Amino acid sequence: MTWSEIWESVEDARFQGDTYRWFFYKALLGDYDFRDKRVLEIGCGTGINSVLMARAGAHVTLLDSSNEALGIAKKLLDKFSLEGELVRRDAFYHGFEAEFDLVHSEGVVEHFRGEYRQEIVDAHSIATKKGGKVLIIAPNMKCPPYRIGKFLAEKTGTWIYGNEYPYSKKELAFRMGKPGLTVGRIQGAEVAFSPGWLFSPLWQKSESFLKKSFEAPVNRSIMRLNYGNRFLNGWGVVIGAVGKKS
Repeated sequence: MTWSEIWESVEDARFQGDTYRWFFYKALLGDYDFRDKRVLEIGCGTGINSVLMARAGAHVTLLDSSNEALGIAKKLLDKFSLEGELVRRDAFYHGFEAEFDLVHSEGVVEHFRGEYRQEIVDAHSIATKKGGKVLIIAPNMKCPPYRIGKFLAEKTGTWIYGNEYPYSKKELAFRMGKPGLTVGRIQGAEVAFSPGWLFSPLWQKSESFLKKSFEAPVNRSIMRLNYGNRFLNGWGVVIGAVGKKS
């Protein structure tokens, strides 16, 4: 399954509003006021997080190299009667320089190795204003079920997310610090979802499962476990960090 096929499989998903990942954004950003802030999402995918920021008053720009992803983002903006700029462009050559109050991504930086691993993080910082913030969410290399499930899916030919090289907190903080970002908060999350990754060879090729995962309503008990217990979430599926540009 290609990225285009992934986006096509969730094109008609009925998003319920707030998502689990949105609660992680709020845990990382604290009481951040989105009103009148300029926000850029790099590798927006469905764009749901930027759409939720737009609902909170932000002026959003959604960047992706996929027409299918941008099409979904446009439908979501229209669904909630919101406006946003859609940009089809390579993340490394986005052309923005010190323009945004907040630049964010999830599920993007882990797809690169070598010199590109640092350059994709740098791309976030370049687009951010002095005093602005960068938020990055990536898979957690210290999550055993995720690592095992990924290995099994790759061995059985069912892995659909391309080349993916997870991060530790230490590496993410180090790479964000190189372009001058001061990391103020970094934490793991979504430990409640980690057991499901052991069975990823069974669900990754299922378009209906992927669609339902996007449509799932938020369970408050799961939400509290996923984002409230920092000790358990050291082994969660993802890690996130927020840095301020000097």
